[in-house]
Amino acid sequence: MVVAGPDDLVNAIARDRRMAGYRVRRQGDGWIELEVNAQRAANPVMMVVAWPELWMDAEAVKPHLMRARSGNYSLIVVGTDDEMAAAKLELMPADTDVLAMSTPLSMTRLLLALRARGEAITQRMHSAALELAVERWRHESEMLVAIGRALSQQRDIQSLLALILRRACEVTNADAGSIYIVEGADDEVANRMLRFEVSQNDSRKLSSGTFTMPVSTTSIAGQCVLSQDRINVPDLYALDEPGVGNNPWGFVHDRTFDDKHGYQTRSVLAVPMISARNEVIGVIQLINKRAKGWITLDLPIDFQTGVVPFDDTSESYIFALASQAGIALENVLLYEEVKTLFDGFVKAAVTAIESRDPTTSGHSERVAELTVGLARAVNSTDSGTFRDVRFSRDDLTQIEYASLLHDFGKVGVREHILVKAKKLYEHERELILQRFQLIKRGYKIEGLESKVRYLTEASREQVQEQLAAIDRNLAAKVGELDDIIKFILQANEPTVLEQGGFERIAEIAGMSYSDETGKAGPYLSQEEAGSLQIKRGSLTEKERLEINSHVTHSFNFLCQIPWSRTLRDVPNIAHGHHEKLDGSGYPHGLRGDQIPVPARMMAITDIYDALTAKDRPYKKAIPAEKALDILSGDVKRGQLDKELFDIFVHARVFETGDRK
Repeated sequence: MVVAGPDDLVNAIARDRRMAGYRVRRQGDGWIELEVNAQRAANPVMMVVAWPELWMDAEAVKPHLMRARSGNYSLIVVGTDDEMAAAKLELMPADTDVLAMSTPLSMTRLLLALRARGEAITQRMHSAALELAVERWRHESEMLVAIGRALSQQRDIQSLLALILRRACEVTNADAGSIYIVEGADDEVANRMLRFEVSQNDSRKLSSGTFTMPVSTTSIAGQCVLSQDRINVPDLYALDEPGVGNNPWGFVHDRTFDDKHGYQTRSVLAVPMISARNEVIGVIQLINKRAKGWITLDLPIDFQTGVVPFDDTSESYIFALASQAGIALENVLLYEEVKTLFDGFVKAAVTAIESRDPTTSGHSERVAELTVGLARAVNSTDSGTFRDVRFSRDDLTQIEYASLLHDFGKVGVREHILVKAKKLYEHERELILQRFQLIKRGYKIEGLESKVRYLTEASREQVQEQLAAIDRNLAAKVGELDDIIKFILQANEPTVLEQGGFERIAEIAGMSYSDETGKAGPYLSQEEAGSLQIKRGSLTEKERLEINSHVTHSFNFLCQIPWSRTLRDVPNIAHGHHEKLDGSGYPHGLRGDQIPVPARMMAITDIYDALTAKDRPYKKAIPAEKALDILSGDVKRGQLDKELFDIFVHARVFETGDRK
């Protein structure tokens, strides 16, 4: 049989058994579109047999040429060699599936051509499907890797849980979901609880909140914990009675939430998050896998047509994600435990510092609060030297720890020096007072002896006059001693020594008295006079050097701690908080940029708190304005960083916290 035109081909399909696998889908002038029946359930394989009436008309053939590039469509042109040459078929695009067959066209040759083209198209479609699957697998693998990387970088537990849930909904196309955290160890089954931590719902705006419930078989999440396996419920609304049919778990769906919010919890997938120690530490529960093309579920009918069960692919993805999430969550929980432990250690260290010097109680916490506040203010600065300086969360923690521990080295300073409130130690002050009482007593005894001598040697009239003279002389000497004592007590205060005070102390130290044995002694010893001649504060130069050594003690102590990479600068920051930009600070006399920026910030906050603190028994608190004036003077002298001080003032960081 010869197929001379479209009618012959239609008749052959109707009568020839060899054409049973084909059907006419469409027909036009000079062409017939055939569909391979075996492929109808999937992407159909289509072939168009065209005669010159079609393919010699450039406009008429154009749609067919476009479709011949789609992958499942082939154009078979039939005609003489001269017709094909005239139509220049060889110039057709290379990516167009076109087969040329010359006439006369036998049925056998057409059948073989159709079979060959059908197989080629099927193989091409299969190859494209494989390529698509590989590309999808690559994309999803990259997505899981990206998710894993993001999970490993997150250390805030709430942010981590929100990220886990968001990614879980993305990879499964779930409309809603929640995460539960298991509280209590596996060996405390009776006391374990599930805490509802985070939730997400793309179709409803719901208020967030947390609650707890026991780990039990009555809930999907609880059953997931106990079984340590995933639970996939295709449709909660279609569950049979507990324990039978499609409800082997025995779930009873409480529709209170659904009725309240106009929602329907249909398909549910719960997957456990398991730690490296093979303990369930949480559950990811996903709700309502959306069908392809659905974005939100608004109307009641949407939950019937727009929700499908979670398929095997969804289970695989969420199980892989849950494995990553379990490790990430365990790491965050361990990080929180270590952080809590270290926070406790730091606070215990601060308590140890303050127990040695109760007069500075609260100083370390206040300095930490002020310094972190100044660092946050620097983060908000968009001009000046520090416009590009940004402190991360880890940086702020590092600054906080360095500030809390900046005075820890005081544990290495002798206590009597550490708590010295006045220029003289209390025992020195008492010794001087007792000495002057002894001098007074000596004057009184000397007066009494003079009176006895006059009473035995002089006349009555002379005695009365001499006794009065002795009393006046004694009163003058005692009055002079009282003035000296008063001056010494005033000079003992840790204030700036008044003009002339230095010389008067030297004058008093040059005065002497005789004890009962006749041995002469000074009013003030050389050490006592030296202490009273301190121009400012209460410490001698030797004592001040010992106090200053607390910075080195702090550094040596902090260097013994194996700090993490994010906290490795804590010792250096604490070490530099008494350095000054002009090199006048200690312990190393660093200058300018040699001093870390956080240490420069702490230099400001440390001085400010020392000036304004109300808990120092040896001085009154200075008002904030006066303290800022003093700091401004240090800035003008080139000792403190001007830009940091300006930020401290303009951002009103000094108002941070309670200035107690």
